[in-house]
Amino acid sequence: MCVHFYYVPSELRRWQIHVLERLAAEPGVSIGLAAATSRPAPPPGLDRLFAFERLFVGRDEETAADRVEPPAVPSLGRAPDLVIDLAGDAPARPGATVLRPSILGLPPLEGALAAVLDGRVPVLELETIAPDAPPRALARWAVGVEDRRNTLRAVSQILGRLAHMILATIDGLRREGREPTGFLADAVAPARRSAMVAPALLIRSLEARIARKLDRLVRVPADWRVMWRRRDPATPVLAPHRDPTPFHLLPDDGGRFYADPFLWRDAGRTWLFLEEFPYATGRGVLSVAEIGADGAVSTPRPFLEQSCHLSYPQIFAEGGEVWMVPETSGRRTVELWRAVALPDRWERHAVLIDDVDLGDATIERVGDGWWMFGTSRDLWCSSWDALHVWHAPSLQGPWTPLDTAPVKVDVATARPAGRMIATANGLLRPVQDSSLDYGCGLALTRVDRLDETGFSETVLARFATPKPLLGLHTWNRVATGSAWIETMDVFARAADFGAERRLDLTPERPSPEAAAIFET
Repeated sequence: MCVHFYYVPSELRRWQIHVLERLAAEPGVSIGLAAATSRPAPPPGLDRLFAFERLFVGRDEETAADRVEPPAVPSLGRAPDLVIDLAGDAPARPGATVLRPSILGLPPLEGALAAVLDGRVPVLELETIAPDAPPRALARWAVGVEDRRNTLRAVSQILGRLAHMILATIDGLRREGREPTGFLADAVAPARRSAMVAPALLIRSLEARIARKLDRLVRVPADWRVMWRRRDPATPVLAPHRDPTPFHLLPDDGGRFYADPFLWRDAGRTWLFLEEFPYATGRGVLSVAEIGADGAVSTPRPFLEQSCHLSYPQIFAEGGEVWMVPETSGRRTVELWRAVALPDRWERHAVLIDDVDLGDATIERVGDGWWMFGTSRDLWCSSWDALHVWHAPSLQGPWTPLDTAPVKVDVATARPAGRMIATANGLLRPVQDSSLDYGCGLALTRVDRLDETGFSETVLARFATPKPLLGLHTWNRVATGSAWIETMDVFARAADFGAERRLDLTPERPSPEAAAIFET
């Protein structure tokens, strides 16, 4: 395969070189460069803004948005089989596939910048351009931006994911008979979806934007707070919006926050497992508290601390043992821990997957096999948006990825948000919606297909918190015999929550298919 890069020499960025180098390393691929001359320059002041932010944060790390020099590539006399249009105006060519990436309908750099500065969900699209035919979308991903306060880092995450999209799509095109991966018909909730129109992108308000960013940094901070309630037995357990029972807040001392709550029942006692994040150390540990029969909750006590950040303590039973899979992405592992003595004595039993940065790995037994869901962090990219799936014949493995590419890239529905739920209407997956910010809402999806050849799901409903609460994250529940106990975490200031609070979780545009499930 002969691949030509159609580019603007003065505007070559590191993410583009990454795509070129990855393709050049593939067997049977030759690379050529074709320089465009008519492309307009990026918005004035852009690289000055990037330089300012490097000074402000005191780092000089490589980013996907760095300007670089064109590489030395031999001239190729043969016609290309594939053209990657990095300038936005490469002509269609008979006998060649032309791929044109865009972000929010704009050239990649301008589109990424517009998404960050305007607070929009970055929607990446890769189109194929053919003679005498309208452009056709091969892939569309709605991606995550983890910190909009740093424009350079945020733009780098978006462009890094675009590089990932291009490489994954080309890989699919090279596999005979395989459809390109990652097409999303409606990646973002309709009420939040950005208008796909080209804005007049001018950075004339840079000073005001920086002032607003600094203002947000010095305000009284919001953070994650765990809440729980005993459900009204008369309301369906899968319909949290139909239960008016107020949630109780798990108090903290101001020196830490609590998040990622999971519940477990053992010998008639209810345990609340969670992430504890002490601000002094900046590294999460796992803690446990007890919810008494009288409704009183004990102060969480740490039970597991490691050399990496710990969070998301998913707990389940199998083979007469109680197991836990905490997030250990900081050391690039997915680990299986066994309870020696509940609730606070655990031993590491096995490493299920090694050398992978996987966020919120969630395990579920389906039929005779085991399945794992989690979101990966790829080079320069967010860990919020790319869902990967593994399967295994037993809990111990071996674990095999469903695909080398993500099964979906969608910042509104990819990342797990709690234990999966088996119902008569199918397997349900609580997921995080981080389209506006991390954990800004929850969604509930139904798994439509799950086998060794593919995965698909349907969004049934989305939940968001009412102001002044700012986010909604993990959702778990446990049966106590006479009732259910339910837990979630919200992003809020303590003063905005109080000791207890009703949570008006009216679903956003629920699917008609959700009605039967909500009544289960």
